[in-house]
Amino acid sequence: MRNAAILVLFLCAVLPCFGQNGQEISPNRHKIKVTPDQIQSTNAEAQLQKSARTASILKPIKIKFADEVENFFTLALNWLKTPVETKAVNFEYREKRRGKWGAWQKLPIDQHAEEESIMEVTELRQIDARVRFIQLKIILPAGVEIPTDLNINLFNPVIAPQKSGAMLIKPIKPELRGCPCPLPGMVSRQTWGAPRPCASPGYATVTHLIVHHSAGVNTSNNWAQVVLGIWDFHVNTRAYCDIAYNYLIDPNGVLYEGRSGGNNVIGAHFCNTNTGTMGVCLLGNFQEVEPTTVMLNKLADLLAWKSCNSSIDPVKSSVFARSNTVLNHISGHRDGCATECPGTNVFVKLAEMRSKVASNIVACALTVATQNPAIVDYSVDIVPNPAQHSFRLRLSSGANISRLELYNLMGQSINVPYNLQTLEVQCGHLPRGTYVLKITDTAQRSIAKQVVLQF
Repeated sequence: MRNAAILVLFLCAVLPCFGQNGQEISPNRHKIKVTPDQIQSTNAEAQLQKSARTASILKPIKIKFADEVENFFTLALNWLKTPVETKAVNFEYREKRRGKWGAWQKLPIDQHAEEESIMEVTELRQIDARVRFIQLKIILPAGVEIPTDLNINLFNPVIAPQKSGAMLIKPIKPELRGCPCPLPGMVSRQTWGAPRPCASPGYATVTHLIVHHSAGVNTSNNWAQVVLGIWDFHVNTRAYCDIAYNYLIDPNGVLYEGRSGGNNVIGAHFCNTNTGTMGVCLLGNFQEVEPTTVMLNKLADLLAWKSCNSSIDPVKSSVFARSNTVLNHISGHRDGCATECPGTNVFVKLAEMRSKVASNIVACALTVATQNPAIVDYSVDIVPNPAQHSFRLRLSSGANISRLELYNLMGQSINVPYNLQTLEVQCGHLPRGTYVLKITDTAQRSIAKQVVLQF
């Protein structure tokens, strides 16, 4: 094969696939290896002669999967990482539906490879179910060879019918002395069709929460299939052990369980510095469209849970140990390396998101602190509020208080001296911030009040 070539491939999914390196074998997944004997003819294209590039064409093959394509199938290329620079390689593809080829579209090399992978890959593309042929163009400058072990990966994301009750993981009820915010309910891995988990997941204490976007389609009538397509791209094309993200959220505000292993499992999403992070992927391309309100609300709920679960202050920043750089505790992917992710339309909203997460934690704490929701027949005011060194309770008649408990926004109990006779609480030793005071009367009825300390 010539060193300077444009390889044009007609692809189909009737070729057999071979499982290797732990890759999933499926009648709806096909891995097609590009070989020199596939070339039917080679000729120079006039517009490329100045740069010494030529075109080679393979025989056309029709696309066909074992099961009917419901909405889309995916396309991505991969090859083994080598010391030789491959960034100069350009890929394009076009689609053929009913006798007519569409325009050529770029298929860029994905710049987000993580340490977990041994592969170079292109970006993932979702191809409409009505497409019957695709044609691939590989553009190689003079002196650059086609990447070693180049493969075309095609996947039809078929999700098996679910048993009753398998759809959702229910919200985890918070405990007052733990995190006051619940982990939201989500679509389970079983439901969106994850074939298998990581064999040996790693764990680490999370200090920073990273927001991503999928940079894929912005509309779908089956987002679970989109999640499964991302899983296949990460596992069978990128050669990760599992989907890279800990959680994913679709534009309808639906949360999806991501990487297997549960809380604090290490993903593969943040600039080769994944330890100490939790990654959340918003499904869509937010360089092109605005995120929906329900999507952002679900993100805030999820980040509020994780912030208090791991004692992360959502509005502050700290040194991120893996990169030795100062990062906001809620950051975007682009804060760690050169990328557009999570898209400008999300990135500019992260400051507002930090504040919303903090507000959500306050709301959770106020709700959870009232463990016995019985209606009390008296009112309670805190004066002064905001307070500095101390505050006291001002009660209406008929109230007999038996216990006071103060909690920070992480749901942790804070030891404060108080006097039940004067109803005065000493707080001068505490850092400034927002707290929740749980007030319990002699009838064991509890109410909660927010207290702000300022110095």
